[in-house]
Amino acid sequence: MHRLRCVSGFAFALVLLAAIAALAQESQIVMMIDAPAKYRPNPLKIKVGQTVKWINTGETVHTVTADPSQAPDPTWASLPKGAEMFDSGYMNAGDTWSYTFKVPGVYRYFCLTHEEEGMKGEIDVEK
Repeated sequence: MHRLRCVSGFAFALVLLAAIAALAQESQIVMMIDAPAKYRPNPLKIKVGQTVKWINTGETVHTVTADPSQAPDPTWASLPKGAEMFDSGYMNAGDTWSYTFKVPGVYRYFCLTHEEEGMKGEIDVEK
């Protein structure tokens, strides 16, 4: 019986540690809005290892694009050295997309469908 309590206590401690780790790595939410076309919040500060979840709360299609080759202006999409480009693809109303940031630095991204409106965002990833 004593062994069972020790095992149960150990299992509980592991679950508790996992929950604490999950809270430390909580996702940050960025909403995509139609009028005016923008990301909110913007800019956003997070820690390395955190995930950002974008939610299209509007009624039009949006993207989350950090690919300088697709940017209307090179300053709209930039990544820290060693970071990978990302692109959500076209997101319909209600769609979500997530990305985990593994490299510290400033990430600039934009919406392919709202370039003319200047829909762009920035995330500062700290160590």
